[in-house]
Formats: sequence, structure tokens, C-alpha cells
Amino acid sequence: MQPNSILAKAVRFALISGATAAALGTSVAYAANEDSGVERIEVTGSRIKRTDMETATPVTVMSADEMAKQGFTNIQDALESLTSTTGAMTTQSVHGFTPAASSISLRGAGANRTLTLINGKRLNQYPKPAGGTDNFVDTANLPMEAVQRIEILQSGGSAIYGADAVGGVINIILKKDFEGVAIKYRHGDTSNGGGGSDRIALSLGASSDRGNVSSFIEFTDNQQLKATDRDNFGLHTDKVPYSPHSAYSSYGARIAAVTRDDKTVPTGQRVLTAQECTDAGYTMAGSVCGFDRSQWRDLQPESTRFISSTNFNYELADDITFVGRLDFAEAKSVTNIEPMAIGDEYGITVDGNSLTVTGAGQSKTFADKTLALGGDFANAENGEYFYARRLSEFGSRGGETKTRNYFFTTGLEGMLADEYNWDASVNYGRTNVDVFSQGLATELGMYNYLTAGNNGNSLLEKMSDSDVANAAYTPFETAQSTQKNIQANISGMAFEMPAGDAMFAFGAEYTEQDYQSDADSESKKGNILNKGGSSGSGERSYWATYAELSLPVTDLITINAALRYDDYDDFGSNLSPQIAVEYRPLRELLVRGSVSSVFRAPDMHRVYGDPTDAFSSVIDFKQCQAMGGTPGQAYDNDAALNEVCKELHIDMTTGSNKDLEAETGYTANIGAVWGGDTLNASFDLWEWKLDDMVSDVSPSKAAREYEQYEDMITRDESGKITHINAVAQNLAFQKVRGIDITAGYGWDLEQFGELKLNFNGSYILLSEGQISPTDPVEDDIENGGLPQYRANLVLGWFVEDFEATLGAYHTARMHGMYYKSFKQSAIDKGQAFDESAYEVASQTKWNLTAGYNINDAIKVKAGVVNLFDAGPNFDPTATSWPHYDRSVYNARGREWFVEGEVKF
Repeated sequence: MQPNSILAKAVRFALISGATAAALGTSVAYAANEDSGVERIEVTGSRIKRTDMETATPVTVMSADEMAKQGFTNIQDALESLTSTTGAMTTQSVHGFTPAASSISLRGAGANRTLTLINGKRLNQYPKPAGGTDNFVDTANLPMEAVQRIEILQSGGSAIYGADAVGGVINIILKKDFEGVAIKYRHGDTSNGGGGSDRIALSLGASSDRGNVSSFIEFTDNQQLKATDRDNFGLHTDKVPYSPHSAYSSYGARIAAVTRDDKTVPTGQRVLTAQECTDAGYTMAGSVCGFDRSQWRDLQPESTRFISSTNFNYELADDITFVGRLDFAEAKSVTNIEPMAIGDEYGITVDGNSLTVTGAGQSKTFADKTLALGGDFANAENGEYFYARRLSEFGSRGGETKTRNYFFTTGLEGMLADEYNWDASVNYGRTNVDVFSQGLATELGMYNYLTAGNNGNSLLEKMSDSDVANAAYTPFETAQSTQKNIQANISGMAFEMPAGDAMFAFGAEYTEQDYQSDADSESKKGNILNKGGSSGSGERSYWATYAELSLPVTDLITINAALRYDDYDDFGSNLSPQIAVEYRPLRELLVRGSVSSVFRAPDMHRVYGDPTDAFSSVIDFKQCQAMGGTPGQAYDNDAALNEVCKELHIDMTTGSNKDLEAETGYTANIGAVWGGDTLNASFDLWEWKLDDMVSDVSPSKAAREYEQYEDMITRDESGKITHINAVAQNLAFQKVRGIDITAGYGWDLEQFGELKLNFNGSYILLSEGQISPTDPVEDDIENGGLPQYRANLVLGWFVEDFEATLGAYHTARMHGMYYKSFKQSAIDKGQAFDESAYEVASQTKWNLTAGYNINDAIKVKAGVVNLFDAGPNFDPTATSWPHYDRSVYNARGREWFVEGEVKF
């Protein structure tokens, strides 16, 4: 008997018995193996190398060439095009906590439950959570030019990969053995102006008899896209012509009166004339001096991004290879929105001839109201007032966000006994984010200006540059997250069976994560006007062991079983099983099914973060209706009614909840795949459910559905909302079910080339959840804001050195985001409700690209993205700017690009 054969049997016995005893699993093994001359590869969703890309779990593959042909500029664009993507956070979300980062959500599970990998290895989480609550992986810093393909597991993979793989897994496979030099330049611009971009990419690679080193370097420069650049979509003004609920902000320059306990409103304060209002740079909104915020806003920030990725492999011996990768990315993003506004931060009480100003923990009384604050209250009745003023002298509120991302992995991989693929690696990731803000002031600084001297200052008059400088403040935030990981894996034949070899994969990993977020002292105290923040720190470690076994029960049936054991230092341990079945009655047909258990510890910021103070604009449904108004309707001649019905600015708190429990549940899939010579197609029915799903209720939702969420709401004596507490909580459950359909067909046109047509579609059959066991089950599709289906159709024509691709990307019609509230309001009033009037129209975007290989070294390409200049579909229920869902649509409009590549 040969020594290798003896060793193989010994290894096989040790591994199988060890896996049985320890309830194990696996991680990445990425070396090639051969079985009867056929290469085995690892496919996302399983750690066992196999000869077929189609497995028991559905996987979509997007090659770098396919992404380029469809006109996608970066990985984020490509991922957003997936029909299984139900929402995306992009850099057009300039008003949030993460204006320089991007992410996607698969299957409605959320970006924090969509696992993103590079070459099967976990990436570090972004240290500033989305919305101040959810951790995620930033897809904006992933290298486009280094990508070989992207594999998307469109089913849960927790039993294989652990937590965060509820909605699916995105595995970005990088080029491994690039040789030579290639330079690519791309210039793009929009037909309506703004948002242009330039990208230059350099690829370098060299090989020897024993190894290869490849470096991919990219630099991207994106121009600012301003709201005023999109007057063709109506976004240049707050008064969007396509939105029935759009209106100018009432926070221009006015003095608001607080309704007395007897429901009367004091009067007599100074009111700017229309001429005074417009001369000061504001906009008249009926009888109110308002403000057009859109004139100051970005739709997409100015940004630059540098990305580099270096891969290396070196054969130390015939069966051992030293491998590794070093990534570095640096990005800067500059955002701009309208100047800050002040409101009831400074209360003004008129009592007889005296006037008292309170705010910032201070109080000052002026003896003569006719002289105080520029005489603005000389004729004012007794009562309470406040300035509602846009402080345009401070300029636009903005911020500069700098991000630096580091990742390093090194390890060994090889073959053992000519039969087993193995690898072991050490991985380290770190992300640093620095944010510097502008156009802001401290509450005390503005109070000191308002009450300065013997009589104070009027806020209806323009502030001098020196006064602005005295009150101004520049907040900053710093955040960092790190991840350290060690993992080892082995896979190969377990034992022989009559129908073929049983294959296994087995491994273990240990991970440490930590993050910290801090801000300047004034921000942490909550002393900055119009500025919220997110801070906190925490650390977590866990280890996991996992095993996978593929059993060819018969020539037609293969059963795959996986088992993963996770042990968290803060949330205990859990065993997650998975069972999957493959049935191949015909060579061309695969029938498949799988079910997997899910265990997920809450995001670190959900547990360890400090409370996040922020601001929000809501409609106070309860108070609006109590005052005889209609929610969402503007009342230009009644400031008090307009505020509660249209534009109520409140404080809110989001953030951590140390009493959260882990999420548990399942994912399941059943379907069939047909793979013929010219036709390929697949059909999959999938479902996932999480019990104790960690989420929060948005302030706008709490204000709309006040009866259900009254315990979250704080109101003043008049009944108006002043604060909403929206911290994380465990929901009773969330369940989502849907269908995926794909089809592809090719035609050989002989001398006219080849045509390929591919279709992808996802249809959500059910999306429902429950806040607590006693609350009603909510239907997300009925309630609004969720497109029920998406579909893509891509046609490619290839003839000799020329290629052209036409793609259509369709998003279904859906109920508006606040559909439920408007429907309930109509029912409560006994009014007829027209469903179609509260729906968002469907949309189809078309991309057209064409490329030509001049010779083996030079290639040119050009294209138009969004060929027919489709703009964002406005939501008739959206009551705030920009009146469309930025996780589904964008306002870039038609874009064109030209690209050239030279290889040496």
C-alpha cells in the first residue's frame, strides 16, 4: 500500500470521527482539486468543493465582464441591480449618519443581516452604524477592477457562515493570477448636469514558476450633484410639483406663538412683510415667511476614493502555497444641506411689560418688552413665543467624512495526502472614520447672542459675521472598528458509497471584534443646535466549529448536511443545523431544497452603543386631527396647524438596549434548475423567519400609529409631540416569503454573431411582522414602501470584436410609504379611499452599452445608463423632501460614459 494512501485513510478516519464528536462545520478552502480530470471548485453556500456550480442552495453569479457590459461603475451599482435587493443605502443619503458609505439589503432582511465576504473571508464592519443603530459592511470601498466575479447566495447561510447570513451572502471573488499591465480610464457625466465622475484603474501582475503577485489600484472622483441640477424632476424646490404634500419649510424667519391651555393663541408679535422676507433671502409660503431648503441641498455628495488590493501566492512546496492579500482604501465625502434652524430651543415669555428668554439652561428677563430683542414683542400679548428661524448666515450645514479601511490576510493552503484541500489563515481588518461638521453653533452661543447687552438682539435681523463667528462651533466625531480572525479548514472525500464518494468539509474559527465611537465634548453633552450623534464602545469575541457532509445516496439523490456551533462571550452558544437535498432525474434537471436554522447575536452598537440623540420631522397625527386638520396638508395661513400637520421638528433618541435577546429562526428554499445547451432556467420558493428580531420603530411610524406606540411618545401640555424614544427592541417575529425565477436563452446567428437573453425576477409573496405577541400582525406589502417584485431583462449581441448589451431593470408599482396611515385616516373620517392615488408608479430603466476590441491590447467602450432619463418615482404619501424612497430610486437621471483600456 502506498504511503499517501495510508496517510489518506488515517486522515479520513481522524477527521470524520472528530467531526462527529465535536459537531463541527467549515470555512473557506480555496485551492483547486481534481477528480478524474475534472476541477472541483468551491461555490458560495457550501464549503465542499464540487464539479457543478448549481447546488442545493440558489447562487447567482455576476462576472466582472457581465457587470461591465451592463454599464455598472462600481460594485454597489451592480448589487443594487439584483432583483433580490429590497433596499439600498447609498451616498445619496447625505442627511444621515453614514453619508460616505453604502450597503444593500437582500430579501428584506436588512443590510446588517446580509453577509459580505471577499474570497470567503469576513470584512470589517463600518464603525458608524446606519441610522445610528445597525452595523453593516461598507460596499463602497470594494475594488471593482480586482473582481473576477461576485457570487450571491440568495438563501440563508447561517449554518455554513454563522451570523449575518439571514438574507443571503455576497461573496466577491478576486482575480488570482493576473499578469502584465493594464490601464483603464472611464469618464461619465449626466445629461442634465452635475454628478459627473472619473475613474482610472491600474492593474499590475507578475508571475514566476512558483507564484504570482497582483496589484489593482483605482482612483475615483465624483462631482457633486445638487438638487438645483434636477429641475427637470422638480427637485430644485421644496414645492415639488409632483407631490401633493410638498411645501416650503415654515422655518424661514418668523415668531411662533405657543397655544395657551385654553386653546387660544397669543398674538401681537412682529411679522415680516413679504418684501422683508424675500429681501432677507427667504420664501413666502402663503402668509408665512418660509424657506426653500432644496436650493441648498445635495442629492449626491462630492467624493474621492482611492482603493488598492494586492494578492500574492507562492508555492513553498509541491503541496503547500503561501497566500495573502493586503487591501487599503481611503475616501473623502463632502456633504451640504440647508442652514440650521432654531425653534423652541429658546422660549420667550411675555408677562405685562417684561420679557423673559430661557434656553441652554439659562434665563434672562428684560424689564421693557418694547426695547427687548429689537422690539419684536413690543405689541405682543401675554403668552409664550419662540423664534422659528433659518440661520442662513452660518451657511450650509455640511460635513467632511474621511474613511480609511485596512484589511490583511495571510496563510497557507495546500493538499494533504493528494486528497484533501486545507487552508489556515490569519485575518485582520480595521476601519477608521473621521467626521468634521460645519455651519453649526452651540445652544449657549446662540443664547448669549440673543440675550447680549441690555436689550438683546432680534433674530429676525441678520447676524453680523463677527456674531456668527462667536456662536459658531465645529463638531467632530471619530470612530474605529477592528476585526481579528483565525480560521482553519479542510475538505475532501469522507468515504466511499455505492453511488459515489461522500465529501466533507470541516473547520474552526475564532473572531474578536471591537468598535469605539466618540465625539467632541459639546456634542456628547447635546449642546449643539441641530446636531445629533452616535457614540459608544464595545467588544465581542466568539469561536465556532463547523462541519459539512455531502452524501450521494443514489445516482440521482444527494443529501447535504451542515452543523455549526457558535459560542459568543456575550450571548451564549447555539447549534445551527442545515439539511439540503439535490435530486437529478435528468442530466439537465436539478430539483433542490434546503432548510437551515438561524442564530444571530444583536449588532454590537445595538447592545453597547450610547443613546443616540438626533432630530426628526414628523406629522403629529393625533394633535393634527384634534385641532381639526388633515395630516400631510399644508396650512400656510395657520402656523400652529401647519406645524403639527406638516412639519413638526422633534428630538428623538435611538441607540442601544442592553436587554436585547439573540435572534433565532430559520431559512428555507425549494426549487428546480434546468440547464440545457441553449436554454437554462430556475425556479425557487424561499422563506425566512426570525423570532425576537431586533429592530426599532421609526419616529414617523410612532407618530402615525400613536395608539400603538404611545409609550414611546412624550407630549407637552398642549398635547404636541416633543420627543420620541425609538431605541432597539426585540420584535415578536418577522417573516418574508418569495419566488425567484431566472431564464436564459442563446441564439447562434452564424455570420451575424450570437444573441443571449437573460431574465431574472423576484416576487415577494409575503412580508409580515409583529411588534409584540399582543399586537396585530403587520402586512408590509399592504402597509406600503415595499415593491412586491423586481425583474431584469438583459440582451447581449456578440459578433467578432464587437459587443452590445441592452438591459431593462423594472421595479413594480407599490403602496406609498405611509399608505396605511392615510387609509386609516380616511376610514376614521368615513371618507372614500382611492387606493391608486396613494401608490408609487412602477419604473423601468434601460441601459445600453457597446464595446469594441481594436486589437488584443486596446478596447474601447461607451454607454448610456438610464437611457430614457427616468427620474425617481414620487411617493404621493411622502410628506417630506425629497418625496421618494432613496433606498429604491435615485435622481441621477440619464448618464453617459466612455471608457478605454490598454493592456501591455
